[in-house]
Amino acid sequence: MDIKQALRKLRAKPRSRGGARALGVVVLHNQVVQIFAALVIIGAVVGGMYYLYRQVQTPLFYDPKTLITFRYPKELVRASTESAEDQKAKIVFRGKEGEKEATTPFLVTIRYEEGLRKVSSLLRYDIIDILADSADKQFPKEHPKFEKIDERRFTLNGKKAGEIVFTYLSRLGEPIKQRFIILARDEDMALYITMQAREKDFNEINKKYFGKIISVIDFRFK
Repeated sequence: MDIKQALRKLRAKPRSRGGARALGVVVLHNQVVQIFAALVIIGAVVGGMYYLYRQVQTPLFYDPKTLITFRYPKELVRASTESAEDQKAKIVFRGKEGEKEATTPFLVTIRYEEGLRKVSSLLRYDIIDILADSADKQFPKEHPKFEKIDERRFTLNGKKAGEIVFTYLSRLGEPIKQRFIILARDEDMALYITMQAREKDFNEINKKYFGKIISVIDFRFK
C-alpha cells in the first residue's frame, strides 16, 4: 500500500462524534439555565402577588399614643373606641367577630397604663410581676366563677410580657375563656391585651386569630 492509498483510507474513516456530543451538552445546559431563570422570575412574581394579597387581607393597626402596631385578619372587625368610657379606660383597640363569624363570637381589646416607673422603683419588683399580681387579685372580683388555667412570663419581640389564661361565666351564664397579656413597652408604660371567646370555641379561634395577632405585635418607635 502506497502513501496515497493510506491517505484515502484515513479520509474515508468516520469522524469522531465527540464534538457533537460536547455541543449537545452545552445546548442542554443553556436550556436548563433558561428554565431555572424563568422559574425564579415566576416564583418572584407569584410571591409578590401573594404578599400584596396578604397585605389586603390583613389590615394594619397603629396607635400613635402607645406606638403599638400589628396586622389583624380582615375577619376581625375593628370597632370604635371614641366613647368617653373607652377613653377613660384608655382602650386603643377593640376588635369583634365579623358577620361570617357571628355564630362564634370573640373579642380582642387593647388598653394601656402609664406612669409605672414610680410603682416599679418603689416596690422594687419587675413591673410584669407587679401587674400580674394585681390582676390575680382583681380578676376574681370582676369575673364570676373565675378559674385560672395557666400563667407564664415570656418576651414578645424583645419586650417583657406576662400572660394569664383563665375561664369565667358571662352574664348569660356561658363559660368564657380569655388570654390576658401584659406587655411592657418600656419602664413607664404597659399594654393589656385581652382575647376571649366562648370556651367551646376558644381553641379554634385562638389558633386562627389570637395567636397570629400576638405573633406580629411590635412598637414603631421614631
